[in-house]
Amino acid sequence: MDELQLKYNSLDVASQKEVIDFIDFLTVKMKRSKKKPVSKNDLLAVSTWSDSDIKAIEDAQALIKFNPQEW
Repeated sequence: MDELQLKYNSLDVASQKEVIDFIDFLTVKMKRSKKKPVSKNDLLAVSTWSDSDIKAIEDAQALIKFNPQEW
């Protein structure tokens, strides 16, 4: 650890901040990778759209008349 500390202390302040930021990035990345696996209950909790929901969106989409002008 002494060698690492010597190298860190030899850096200028901006570089030291960059090292700290990189360590923070790696820590967050590591925490994200340790998330629990998706369970059956998680999947069942995902919302679904019925055919009538999708039909309503398609009907509304057909009513939108969007004709952009050419430049």
